[in-house]
Amino acid sequence: RNPLSEPSNTKLHLQTHTGLKPHVCDICGKAYSHQGTLQQHKRLHTGERPYHCPFCVKTYIWSSDYRKHIRTHTGEKPYVCDTCGKDFIRSSDLRKHERNMHTNDKPFPCTHCGKTFNKPLSLKRHERKHLGERPFSCPDCGKTFALASRMAAHQKIHTGVRPYVCSVCSKCFTKSSNLIEHEAIHSGARPHKCTECGVAFAMASRLVRHQHVHNKEKPHSCTTCSKNFSHLTTLKLHQEQTCAGRIFVCGMSKCHVLGILILKLNMLFNFLTMKLCNHIAIHAQEKGLVCMKISVVELPEMNHY
Repeated sequence: RNPLSEPSNTKLHLQTHTGLKPHVCDICGKAYSHQGTLQQHKRLHTGERPYHCPFCVKTYIWSSDYRKHIRTHTGEKPYVCDTCGKDFIRSSDLRKHERNMHTNDKPFPCTHCGKTFNKPLSLKRHERKHLGERPFSCPDCGKTFALASRMAAHQKIHTGVRPYVCSVCSKCFTKSSNLIEHEAIHSGARPHKCTECGVAFAMASRLVRHQHVHNKEKPHSCTTCSKNFSHLTTLKLHQEQTCAGRIFVCGMSKCHVLGILILKLNMLFNFLTMKLCNHIAIHAQEKGLVCMKISVVELPEMNHY
């Protein structure tokens, strides 16, 4: 039966063509074509979230968001790429995959590394890595992030929310990607295989990271010294130990020294000095002498990079 055969449905459908939006929110003034859409919109103001996930604590305003979330638990992936057969939970993820993996039209190049993108927004996000921009700050601990999604994932550490549950052992995770990797332990599934050496991975992102070894790509650049690295974790380690100008406070002497190695040497020096002074004090007490003050050469104060 044609749903437009009903006069009321026909009237509603025609509003999508005419642009008529007779249903207005009395709180913010936003207008909608359908009364039902207005009622859903009002939940933004009232805070009502009627859709509760039966697998975790998440709640939703929109039924569409609720259905998409449920698929993260059930594993349903109805959207399949016609080119490579990869499947996705959301249609938006499929479209993004098709643009990034199967379309050569990427007119926006990065001026730092030459990597190209199909959208200005994607380029802007990428350039934050080179510029060191981290505009999103965690309100709980102050840690900063280049992407809002990374901050949202990080905040689950503070809230303790672990919405992704393993169907085999019930172990919970803060990220869906961590759950996918974990479930591969049970299933042994490693569908993403390296064409160079045959090593297989549970996640496509791990394969991409691995392939940097073969093609010798080093996409992660240090903003201080311009040294390039294959992996983001290696870059972070380099920045912390070499280029970040990060101050390590010596717990014994309250002096500020730069670098992990200098810190350890400085702590050892202070420890041995303290031991020697205590030892001399024993002899001084035995002989009724006053302990000579050992002069300690202070390390020069080092400036930030």
